[in-house]
Amino acid sequence: MCGIGGTVGRRPDPGLLERMAETMVKRGPDGSGIWTDERAGLAATRLAIIDLHERSNQPVHFGSVHLAFNGEIYNYRELRDELRGLGHAFETEGDAEVLLHAWAEWREGALDRFNGMFAFAIWDADEGSLTLACDPFGEKPLYFARVGGGLVFASQVNALEVPLRADQATLARYVARGVMPVPPACFFEEIERLPGSHLLRWTEEGTELRRYWSPRHVEVPVAYEDAVAELRELLLDSIRLRLRSDVPVGTSLSGGIDSSCVVMLSAELAGDHRRHAFTARFPGYERDEWRFAHEVAAEAGVVEHHAIEPTADEAAADLEQLILDHKEPVGSLSVYAQWRVMAAAKEAGVTVLLDGQGGDELFGGYPIASGFAVRSQGVAATVREAIAGPGRAATIAKSVAVDHLPGPARRAYFRLSASPYAAAGFEDGRRTDVAGPDPLRRELLRESFETSLPELLRYADRSSMAHSREVRLPFLDRRIAELAFSLPPEFLYRDGTTKRIVRDAGRGLVPDSVLARQDKVGYEPPQRQWLEQSVFRRLVADLLLDDGRGLYRPEEIERDLQRGSWRDHAGLWRALNAELWLRTLVPAQA
Repeated sequence: MCGIGGTVGRRPDPGLLERMAETMVKRGPDGSGIWTDERAGLAATRLAIIDLHERSNQPVHFGSVHLAFNGEIYNYRELRDELRGLGHAFETEGDAEVLLHAWAEWREGALDRFNGMFAFAIWDADEGSLTLACDPFGEKPLYFARVGGGLVFASQVNALEVPLRADQATLARYVARGVMPVPPACFFEEIERLPGSHLLRWTEEGTELRRYWSPRHVEVPVAYEDAVAELRELLLDSIRLRLRSDVPVGTSLSGGIDSSCVVMLSAELAGDHRRHAFTARFPGYERDEWRFAHEVAAEAGVVEHHAIEPTADEAAADLEQLILDHKEPVGSLSVYAQWRVMAAAKEAGVTVLLDGQGGDELFGGYPIASGFAVRSQGVAATVREAIAGPGRAATIAKSVAVDHLPGPARRAYFRLSASPYAAAGFEDGRRTDVAGPDPLRRELLRESFETSLPELLRYADRSSMAHSREVRLPFLDRRIAELAFSLPPEFLYRDGTTKRIVRDAGRGLVPDSVLARQDKVGYEPPQRQWLEQSVFRRLVADLLLDDGRGLYRPEEIERDLQRGSWRDHAGLWRALNAELWLRTLVPAQA
């Protein structure tokens, strides 16, 4: 895991590249380097995970091709063997050199061979071309800005050394409704984030941004039991690849179905990765997941199950650092819990953590997905579901509204559902141009590439990199994704049970108490209670009552402050987060 940066299209400035590397030292505390020629420059910092020797420091070079790489190629050993058979010789035991040789051999075709998470920059001096590429789901970030006829790019926006100006429309939508920008958009004007599954090619003639991977339809076993077995086998192999490491590996365990499946399946494989698991807990909170997580840890034979217990006072004290580390606004204080888990992993000396993110988006784990799943099963199934109870009927209606609500009605809905503290930003602003064979497939693709998952992956990367840790996500293996998107809807949802096939893939390993869960939590702190405490009320009074910036309504916030309770705790958090973000990261607009 690393931080990368660079410039192209102008004579590179070594001083700028050095500053880029220094800015990203948390992403790579174990080594750094820069490289330049007459037209391009690369910078890299390294968190050593595979081949700890300095020979694997970056940038790396092969003939006229030069690489800065952030991430992991999990199947690097198999690719290295194949490349050796084609005449390639290697000087390191690392995956960066394998990536570079694979590119030299297969060019863009190498992207179809990588099983990994990555953001990389390759400068081909002979061609005069720069290629930026991001893994299929965008696990690893790469930001870029167009400067003159060239580009400046980096793993962090503050490493770009371009003016940081908030995109006011994006920020307003966030404050009003919690809407996050869809890559390539981000919270900053004139800065873009490379979307998952995309590459950007620069030459002196111009730039081209295009998608290199879309999930294929794959053959699925006809029998449900065979599909369950295939998913379990793929998950096990994905975990096997993601356990490759020359540093200690542990697990981030929330107590939900996905992280529990990862922990229990990883326990089937030999190794020391069962030594550590990390869970955020909130004693006395009705949605605390500790009992589920601890049962899983005990069943998996985890040696040390670490409990992290954040408090409201700690969260308030850490807010400025949290915002500095995340660089863009976050959706809720659950991100703080995740950030604290990564801090605990660092304290325990565990560099790599496996996590279950992606399972909900791929396999329909969110409540609204059940409405899309039922509609995809036909009219008869939809009628049966609708009469099963008012809650299920409401979920179907909500899914219909997402797909078919006309423009004026959508605008009215957004205005009515906006935070009472918001002054603007009632339009939705999300891109919804995904195509799929049925309502469920379209929704899963939306969640995976536009709405839910890009946001969660941003949080995972920033929280882990803030403490120089690496998160690996077995569900986001392309083989698993293509299976998920090809499954019949009834394999994902049936008779009130979401994520049916994942539950059954974990059956016999994951405790039944976990598999029976229907709630969605995931490191959720008691945000409502925290925001009612005096430490946060003082913060609100100090920061939000003088000037609404056109984003929020100080008079509405003061009204609730005086009467002693908040009407919209989530909306209040977003206003507070936005204000702190503007003051901390965008001082010119503060």
